[in-house]
Amino acid sequence: MDVDDDDKRLNSLITAFTLAYQRVENAVVNDQDLDRAFRRATAVGEHVQTIRERLTELRASTAGRIYDTEKLSLAVLANRVGISRSRAAQLVAEAKRSTEENDNA
Repeated sequence: MDVDDDDKRLNSLITAFTLAYQRVENAVVNDQDLDRAFRRATAVGEHVQTIRERLTELRASTAGRIYDTEKLSLAVLANRVGISRSRAAQLVAEAKRSTEENDNA
């Protein structure tokens, strides 16, 4: 499978994720039991927050992999992925911390 096919698959998954959210939103908005609607919205919000945290970790891990695998400077990494040098340093440090925690677990 080439890169274009991988990108298409990822875009399809993102679209499915968006559609799933829209269905959840409709279920909450159209729920006549407002207490239950609030509980559902809270549960979904907590779940999405967990996903966001995991994506943040994934982003840091990926930046760390690029940095380590390609032996880049922080400035080159930052330029490559379109972030500031200080943010690149934060991501690399976060990736290293996560790797160390996993190694010690």
